[in-house]
Amino acid sequence: MFRKREFQIDWSRLRVAIVVGIGCLCIPVAVALNHGDNTTPESSGPILTAQLPVSSGAMTEQGILPKAFHLYLQAVEELHRGQAVSAEKDANRAAALDVNFADAKALAATAALAQRQFLRAREEADDAVHRNRDDEKAWVALATADNYLGKYAEAIDALSNVREQDRVTWQVAYEWARAEAGRNDAAQTLEWSNRAALKAPSDFAPLHLLRASALLAASQYSQAANELDTYLRLINKSAPEREGLTQELRRLRELAQSASKPLPATTEFNAPGELNIFDVKIQIEE
Repeated sequence: MFRKREFQIDWSRLRVAIVVGIGCLCIPVAVALNHGDNTTPESSGPILTAQLPVSSGAMTEQGILPKAFHLYLQAVEELHRGQAVSAEKDANRAAALDVNFADAKALAATAALAQRQFLRAREEADDAVHRNRDDEKAWVALATADNYLGKYAEAIDALSNVREQDRVTWQVAYEWARAEAGRNDAAQTLEWSNRAALKAPSDFAPLHLLRASALLAASQYSQAANELDTYLRLINKSAPEREGLTQELRRLRELAQSASKPLPATTEFNAPGELNIFDVKIQIEE
């Protein structure tokens, strides 16, 4: 996204965030340098609330079949336990029992994202939005899959279908920031990442890295350094990208101390795919 050094950030680690009123949103939450996946069991599991993403009362109001809802609850618990394969299977079984159960299909997409099956996740999320075009969970799952696949314009189109009253969630803002970064729009990346930061958990590491890159493009070196420093504090101490990013942090601190110092000629908001420290090009490892 922003060229600083010959590094590449690989969004190769995944978590699933299911929250009350939103639920079933898959969020990429850490990055690895160049290649490889340094996911740990602790960091790769779902981030879930104690409450269910959809209440039984809401299901009753929607007329969802009890058997389908039971399978859905089973899938939610499986996702809580990190059993994404079983969760996807049971969520799809629930969706097959009730054609109106868009939440179940969105949950299946979330489970597929947790398995890094981005194409399949996109198909399931697309099915969900066709079942219910007002289902915010489905649109965000679809946008998440599109971001992973490098389909940034499609991701923004999906997010544009989220109703205005539902765009206040930080998950929507974060995926929108990712899509704008992929489209090389530094100003919009900063705007949407700032919106996400208002409500996102303070320990959501990748948002800090994304904001650092956007702030750097805006020549806000001190704030960019602070965001990068926060990111480094949150990631695993043995993360392979730590050394390179630590060197970059020192450089940002120096730039902050000397605001008049021009950026190197290689610093620019570049197209996804170039090797650089804040690139959001999605690397899909088969």
